[in-house]
Amino acid sequence: MKRVIAGFAALAAVVIAPAAATAQDAATITLLHGIPGATVDVAVDGEVLLPGFEPGDTQDLSAFAGQTLANLEVRAAGTEDVVIGPVAEFAVPASGNWTVIAHLDADGNPTVTPFENNTSATADGQGRLTVRHTAAAPAVDLVVGDTRPIEGAANGDSAELELPAGEIAGAQLAPAGGDPIVDVPTVTLSAGTNLIVYAVGSLEGETFTFLTQEIAVGGATGDGTEVPEAVNTGDEIAGSINMALLAAAAGMVFLAGGAMVLRRRDVNS
Repeated sequence: MKRVIAGFAALAAVVIAPAAATAQDAATITLLHGIPGATVDVAVDGEVLLPGFEPGDTQDLSAFAGQTLANLEVRAAGTEDVVIGPVAEFAVPASGNWTVIAHLDADGNPTVTPFENNTSATADGQGRLTVRHTAAAPAVDLVVGDTRPIEGAANGDSAELELPAGEIAGAQLAPAGGDPIVDVPTVTLSAGTNLIVYAVGSLEGETFTFLTQEIAVGGATGDGTEVPEAVNTGDEIAGSINMALLAAAAGMVFLAGGAMVLRRRDVNS
């Protein structure tokens, strides 16, 4: 596997060309697999570059910053059966901090969506909570006690809020205007971080769960350094839930995974 990934990196170097060094320095791009039960191969222009990409995995795509990948496909692992694509041209962002998540759309179809992550520093003693709705589920409300700080959030919506660092518990999700049906796990938001919570999976398919990604952004004079990414599920989601929860993504090509711990796979490993 390491040999294959090393080949992936070598090919990236050829595709990117000399000018890519600047783009790579300017961008952090993480691929997140958020579709339950689907191990896949990722191919570019007919060649499998990322084999055996499992639900809960991440892959560093920063080496491709600023490039346009041709004929991008996601295939069922070990086969030529195309799950997503082919996408004739997939433009990889040239700058910024991005997460590209493969997930289910509202109807349960696989899709891929790129999100730009906010890496601006938070106020001292505060953290940033970002919530993304990337699940096969209807529009929902976030319920906190007797209030609904977010109403009608649909697949493809995203929200963020700066909150005091600490543990937050007791939030629930409800169909828009309806009664709560899902408990949001207790989360702990650390100061100087952007905690990103993804709702993934399918309500109907009973694979609905949460994944998280944490990025260090620093306090009032934050340095924007990214910490290792981790996805927690079930009752162990890290974050802060008081006033904002539930957001999502829309569009492109890959696959993401449900109730698992995210495992980071670097291109250069």
